[in-house]
Amino acid sequence: MALIQSLLPCEVMNFPCKYLDLPLSLRKLSKEQFQPIIDRIADQLPGWKEDLMTRAGRVVQVQHVLTSMLIYVAMTVDLPPWAIKAIDKIRRAFVWRGRKEVKGGHCLLAWPRVCRAKELGGLGIADLKTLGFALRVRWPWLKKSEPDRPWACLPLQVSKEVECFLSLAINTKVGDGSNTLFWKDRWLDGKNFQDLAPRLYDLLPKRRINKRTVKDALTDDKWLEDIQGEISLVPLLDYLELWDVLEEVQLQQEGTPDKHLWRFSSTGIYTAKSAYDALFQGAIVLHLMSLYGNPGAP
Repeated sequence: MALIQSLLPCEVMNFPCKYLDLPLSLRKLSKEQFQPIIDRIADQLPGWKEDLMTRAGRVVQVQHVLTSMLIYVAMTVDLPPWAIKAIDKIRRAFVWRGRKEVKGGHCLLAWPRVCRAKELGGLGIADLKTLGFALRVRWPWLKKSEPDRPWACLPLQVSKEVECFLSLAINTKVGDGSNTLFWKDRWLDGKNFQDLAPRLYDLLPKRRINKRTVKDALTDDKWLEDIQGEISLVPLLDYLELWDVLEEVQLQQEGTPDKHLWRFSSTGIYTAKSAYDALFQGAIVLHLMSLYGNPGAP
């Protein structure tokens, strides 16, 4: 500890603590640690002249001030359901009444409907759970697309939902195959082996799925070592088809980087907006209701 302080002269603190105004803990963050975030949002309301603002103006204020205050935290911390509920209570009350409290009869739209894009029949206020999800996808994307970042070698814990979404969101163009997972990534015409050989995929140990790179797998056909258990007739058909697919694969010369492309943006690069919008793909377009509650009004 003394050596670290001599190299990095800074205050030594015990967990839980704050760093760059973010609550940090070795365990799950407590209610007491989240409460200041909620209080900070509530403290914004008294300074606003709500009686001089139209309802449309309050919607803009909620989206671009109250919601924006959470981006820094939500990018790093998974907001618990109770905290989202408390923050939504504040946002909802200000939208409909311009105050901290509101009764159900004052709400012209259900809150989940409000938190939809305008083209989907909502008011364009961000859904906090979905927003946090879209923001935190940033970190595994950067680790994948920019492996030279100083922190990329550190373990990164992501939820199963984020991992599944990332798998769908990234297509890979293989270079030398050193930064592409053989079994997991979508590097064969936008597909992975769970798509191409699902029954064979079930015979693979998870540790091999998460570690075996394309370069390593194709060297001396090491991917064969990953298949464990008895291969029945059905997985055998997948196995034979897999041989045909891999015969056509040719890696580029050593040092040619793999390219990972974000499917949901035209540039192929992740943005929080593209991730957020993608999570609403397939949503039903609802009939638009005006802020004043008149169905069909412009």
